[in-house]
Amino acid sequence: MLYIAILMTAFVISKLSLDVHQINYIKNLSISKEEMDKLNVDQNFIDKSNSYALHKLYLSTISTLITLAFVIFVLLLDGFNKMFFFSEYTGLSAIGANLATIIIFYISLCIINIPSTYFKTFYIEEKFGFNQMTKGLFVRDTIMTTALSLIIISIIFKLFEILFITYTEFWWFYLWIMFILLNLVIAYIYPSLIAPIFNKFEKLNDDSLNSSIYALTDELNFPINDLYVMDGSKRSSHSNAYFSGLFGKKRIVFFDTLLKVLTVSEIRSVLAHEIGHYKKNHIFKSTLLFSFISLIFLYAFYIFFNTLSIDVKIASNLQPSFVAILFILISPMLSFFLSPLLSAFSRKNEFQADDYAKTHTDSKDLISSLLKLSKGNLSLVKSSPIYSNFYSSHPSVFDRINNLLEK
Repeated sequence: MLYIAILMTAFVISKLSLDVHQINYIKNLSISKEEMDKLNVDQNFIDKSNSYALHKLYLSTISTLITLAFVIFVLLLDGFNKMFFFSEYTGLSAIGANLATIIIFYISLCIINIPSTYFKTFYIEEKFGFNQMTKGLFVRDTIMTTALSLIIISIIFKLFEILFITYTEFWWFYLWIMFILLNLVIAYIYPSLIAPIFNKFEKLNDDSLNSSIYALTDELNFPINDLYVMDGSKRSSHSNAYFSGLFGKKRIVFFDTLLKVLTVSEIRSVLAHEIGHYKKNHIFKSTLLFSFISLIFLYAFYIFFNTLSIDVKIASNLQPSFVAILFILISPMLSFFLSPLLSAFSRKNEFQADDYAKTHTDSKDLISSLLKLSKGNLSLVKSSPIYSNFYSSHPSVFDRINNLLEK
């Protein structure tokens, strides 16, 4: 268990240090009058966005410590065996000792995350005017998300258990293939089967916007099947839009909140940016990168587990569930140290998508949409460069505007 202790220590110290560094950076942040004019904001907005970011950082710090306590319990204080014995005590082990242990583990993980999710929704988001969710909807979402996740996790685990027992030396490779295939399946069924469980989707009935969007997609040779509006406002006033669909069935989904704040020309520019990701093959490149990293990661985990199993006393019949739980707990720690690489890759893609949108629409429209969305979502005006290297998948609004203004 020495390796786990070292990894946990490195992860916690690094993550908490970054959070503390970002907190101090925001508290000492100074925005010039020229910069505020460029973003069309005042000092009241700066103070409010800083306060919003600080509240989320404080919660993140507490959540990290709670998660750390749970990891210590499971991996270092015999929590794994305790969960197995609990599944036997409750009779859940009748469905299989390994699967029962996984279910107990996942439910425990959900339970410890409920307080922070509740606090973020009904205190932080409420305080800053974003929350639209009722407590009844929160309970429904929690139950539905947990139940749906348990179904998916149970299917994935049973497939993994077969691979682990059948291919003792190469289970990691077949697991990698299984993950890729399952991701494709979920991406395919999500728009039509999963998303409607949580939100209502209606065809976009704005003729002017419909015509403008289809004209743009025709011009850019980017055929789409449907335009939908999602009732995002029943949970939050945050704005968003996204593409979904595979194998030629592309759809564009707008949050109803987005349509209330952006003009038709601004929406066109945002869509041109998203289409730019496709035209620049960012989706394909990202898939290749993540596939390669996950393959290396799974092989490294396989080696790590073989080394670890020497001094970990786990019954052989329970090894599949222990491997799965260890993987779930260790993965975020290892991936954290890859964050700078992945974030840099993502920021580069965002600049390229902005350049594509600038070529095919008026850059002034994209700039105005960025400013509106940034203000509407209380986005932090400036972030610590060190913190951004780890967590920022998008460049700052300053950097994006400067890039768009370049000829």
